[in-house]
Amino acid sequence: MTAVASTAPAAFSASVEPPSLAKGDRLEVLDVLRGIALLGMFIVHFCDYAGVWDVPEGHKPALWQQLEQWFLDGRFFTMFAMLFAIGFAVQLARADGRGESVVPRYLRRLAALAVFGFIAEGIFGYNVLFGYALWGIALLPIRRWSTRSLFILLLVCSAFRPLWNVSRMAIAESRGTVKEFAAQQQADNASFQKARTEHSTANKSSQWSTVVMSRLRFMPRFQRQWNWNPSLTFTLMVAGLLAFRLGIFEDPAGKRKTIVLWMLIGAASFVIDTWVFPLSGAPSPGFGSLVKSPTPTRSMVIAIAMTNGFQLFRDSWLAFVYIGGVLLLVAHNRAWLRRLAPFAWTGRMALTNYMSQVIFLDLAFSNWAFGWTVTPPWILVWAIGLFTLQALFARWWLARFAYGPLEWIWRSVTYWRLAPFRRAASSPTPRLAVA
Repeated sequence: MTAVASTAPAAFSASVEPPSLAKGDRLEVLDVLRGIALLGMFIVHFCDYAGVWDVPEGHKPALWQQLEQWFLDGRFFTMFAMLFAIGFAVQLARADGRGESVVPRYLRRLAALAVFGFIAEGIFGYNVLFGYALWGIALLPIRRWSTRSLFILLLVCSAFRPLWNVSRMAIAESRGTVKEFAAQQQADNASFQKARTEHSTANKSSQWSTVVMSRLRFMPRFQRQWNWNPSLTFTLMVAGLLAFRLGIFEDPAGKRKTIVLWMLIGAASFVIDTWVFPLSGAPSPGFGSLVKSPTPTRSMVIAIAMTNGFQLFRDSWLAFVYIGGVLLLVAHNRAWLRRLAPFAWTGRMALTNYMSQVIFLDLAFSNWAFGWTVTPPWILVWAIGLFTLQALFARWWLARFAYGPLEWIWRSVTYWRLAPFRRAASSPTPRLAVA
């Protein structure tokens, strides 16, 4: 990644000036991208329920399974996390530009999102929103960092997991406690896997109370296991903040070279992670692959980290290509915003649509509810059909109301006063253009 980035130093200058955003200005291309991310996540969720990723050990996935793993799994989650961070960045930039006190309002916004995230994870079993709320706090102190500093932070966060593992192993070696350290890691790993298996079994229950209690018990364990680590959600949010800082969403026509650079980084990272790393069949850079060794060493940890590229190269960075492709279409001809309007309708109500999506999926496929099944040939039919219904409903709703239902609640909590609900008769139709 660094070799590619160094070819365009101007794009990663030390500027700390955020893109200028007029009060009330809306970057419609962000709504389009949110809508695309929602559709992609719908497809991926249906793939989960159809068992697309369940390839028996020792068997090669079918071509269609391999294509879905390459181009769908993790790509739209990455987009969604980045776009949430960009939404936070837009609010922070506007408040800073007006000289307003941003912290209380921003923390209320995150607190409200945490409540939505708790409902989504604790009741319906989907865990992304709560992590966004937690790591959104960390965007506050870095929002004014220079572009170069954000880029360095992105690299450090991406490589955090292997760097952290190397540091812990070095400390254990210096204390002469390697065996004890390895045993503790093995015990922790076994404990989490046991909790995960119990949770998975409980999720198949036909009793709603059993399922929900299992989710509520597993939620803090999951958050401790995954969301303490900045190499996951926070890395994606830093990538979103950096993309916003570069101005590619506000002025895609003027930032074509930067967009192409980001697309090249994303494509190269996908190719390297998919077909180059890990080298020599090395295991993953986590401690889960080391606990089988009775005496793991720091050199072993470093070797694994190096043969996995310190996780700087990720197949999920392919999302840069998807985002950049839409931006280049808009840069070429703004009429694409009109052509992609159904995605924008849905994206303007991203929180409402995401929550309704996870509620529908849980009701449809859980044994405690309808217990439906879906087979691979029907994945796209289900996903596109239901997304189309969401888009049509969003268009109908936004013609009458200023915000989506959950967006209205979110905005009211953020500003600590009731936001206008119905669209004023004199309000203009939201534009489909970029600044």
